[in-house]
Amino acid sequence: MGASQETSGDGDMKTANGAVYLRKKITLIRAISLTIGTIIGSGIFISPKGVLKNSGNIGLSFLIWVSSGVLSMCGALSYADLATTIKKSGGHYIYLLETLGPVPAFLRLWAEFVMIR
Repeated sequence: MGASQETSGDGDMKTANGAVYLRKKITLIRAISLTIGTIIGSGIFISPKGVLKNSGNIGLSFLIWVSSGVLSMCGALSYADLATTIKKSGGHYIYLLETLGPVPAFLRLWAEFVMIR
């Protein structure tokens, strides 16, 4: 029935059969750190060149780059909020199904299959 669990010092859980798994624990600081790390890690080497080339000004390009990062972080935090609120698997489809209904969810799914993928 219920296996006894013992906790080691580094936050992972051990069951009676010796299997080790991590606890689901994301705090606000960890979520923000993950989001910022992903944004900086994926875009810092590619995007500034194009932004600087098209803006023509270092200050303006920095302002555009920072505001885009803040906008991306807001989107990522919104998805994190949705993922913690709606505990079903399915991603975009489930989020649209739960919030807007079956027709927009179906149309988004159809558009992804036909046009995007």
